[in-house]
Amino acid sequence: MQKRAQFYYRTPCLVCEEAKSFLEGHGVIVTARDLNEKPLRRDELTSLVGYLDPRHYLDMTAAAYRKNKLDKQMPARAELLELVEANPELLRHPIIVAGRLVTIGSNRQQLIEMFQLTVSDNGSGKNGAKASEGDA
Repeated sequence: MQKRAQFYYRTPCLVCEEAKSFLEGHGVIVTARDLNEKPLRRDELTSLVGYLDPRHYLDMTAAAYRKNKLDKQMPARAELLELVEANPELLRHPIIVAGRLVTIGSNRQQLIEMFQLTVSDNGSGKNGAKASEGDA
């Protein structure tokens, strides 16, 4: 059975590009969505967050985080989701969803575990080639 992922990202983001390439290089079918071009609607945010604490999804380094004083006081869940809908830059990225599993960020070990990937020692998963001496 083919592994699939919903991949939410923002451009430009080198880390997002690397994570997407990593997944695709390991045979995962990735359906990508640039949140700059098509931000999540409230119902999509609610579905994505589910019963988890929405603060887990927040980018504390975003200017909107400080502008909205989230570093001082966190609003109620509904108000926070409304704020994220109006300020998509508040979301951490990439957000990778596979069924009921969600990973935020590009930690390769988490992605390997999430998708039960088999990788070579160098993590490429392609042909098992080792890094050359110049790469050490």
